[in-house]
Amino acid sequence: MKKRVGLGLRKRLLGVTLIPILLFGIVIILCSCNRLAKSVHQEVESGLKNVAQSAAYIFEKEFPGEYRQDSGSTEIFKGGRKTEEAVEILETLKEISGADISIFYQDTRVVTTILNKENKPIVGFKANAVIIRDVYKGETERFYAETSINGQEYFAYYCPLYDSQKKCTGMIFAGKPSNYVSEIVLQGVLPIVTIIILAVLAMSVIMWQYSERLTVAMKNLQYFLMKVERGDFTAELGEVVEQRKDELGRIGKSAVQMQCALRELVEQDSLTKLYNRHYGEIWLRKVIEESAEKNSAFSVAIADIDFFKKFNDNYGHDCGDLVLRKVSNILRKNMKRQGCAARWGGEEFLLVFSDKGLEESLEETQRIADKIRRLRISYEDKELGVTVTIGIIEGDSRRNMDELIKAADQALYEGKESGRDRVQVGFVKVEAPLG
Repeated sequence: MKKRVGLGLRKRLLGVTLIPILLFGIVIILCSCNRLAKSVHQEVESGLKNVAQSAAYIFEKEFPGEYRQDSGSTEIFKGGRKTEEAVEILETLKEISGADISIFYQDTRVVTTILNKENKPIVGFKANAVIIRDVYKGETERFYAETSINGQEYFAYYCPLYDSQKKCTGMIFAGKPSNYVSEIVLQGVLPIVTIIILAVLAMSVIMWQYSERLTVAMKNLQYFLMKVERGDFTAELGEVVEQRKDELGRIGKSAVQMQCALRELVEQDSLTKLYNRHYGEIWLRKVIEESAEKNSAFSVAIADIDFFKKFNDNYGHDCGDLVLRKVSNILRKNMKRQGCAARWGGEEFLLVFSDKGLEESLEETQRIADKIRRLRISYEDKELGVTVTIGIIEGDSRRNMDELIKAADQALYEGKESGRDRVQVGFVKVEAPLG
């Protein structure tokens, strides 16, 4: 009898102490689930927005020009290329971001990473009426939490695409299946439930600490993605997310990988590791603007490897690539604190000297040319030498980028005509009165 009373009292005590704690734990779990779901929703929206905008930017850069569809043909061109060729770019972005991406011509999906049951892309289908109204006709970016595609619900972000006349000619879609958020929330809650069952008295503290760390990590991830969205490819994610071993940590690592891939696509030439032509243009325009504001000096040069075709013809393209990399290494090291070195095209390079007049830039350019002249490249059983011809001009902020490039290129041509292996000074021709 005493044993029974003792057991009854123990049960009452456990009931009095554990039931409120369990209820409190359940409340915490429910609140945490809601908080986690909202945070994940926000992160998904931010991530999809970034992916969609990045895809639109890369697509426009890789496929410049207007849309065109020949009469009687189902093929759609942008510029001189078929839009279906963009599938490789979309697949690369999907591997980086985990999001499906589609390109719409007008209101019709023409390129996509979404496959049907036969593993064929679902193209040729129109967007639903709401999306057509909001994005295509309304010309506004929109996020949709519920969008049905091929019988599956998606979180989706749509961006309009414009032609040269600023008229909407299509859309970019980035999306993830809706069960993605449910899986993340479920996986995040299960460990919490287990901890509550095994350590009820400590659950409230543990739950609070866990949710707080999770919130901080997700905020860091959100701020990181916002910076990348604005084009800040130097942003750092932080240890709060990078050291996590859960899904959020993996999302963070994927975001960093996407940042690196986007930076390389936007800024870097894959062979030489110099800036690419696009970023070289951005740099030069920035220098011109700063010169106009601060009345500072700058110089522009175009360098060309002499008789580069002979390296490819006599020794093969592998040898030519090796020469490009060796010359680029010298340019990168010597231009690191001078300004910008970018691969302009083929064996040509753009050199921009910031805050340096012609005299100082000329001295530095001659030193660079001399270092390249002394360079010896070992290829197979041969030792090869290389020289460059460089055309350089003093910058003029009153002139646009094309005029400066043309003047430097003319100086380069004169240097080649004079025997190559030299630095030729040119000048910007005044074809019309300034002002």
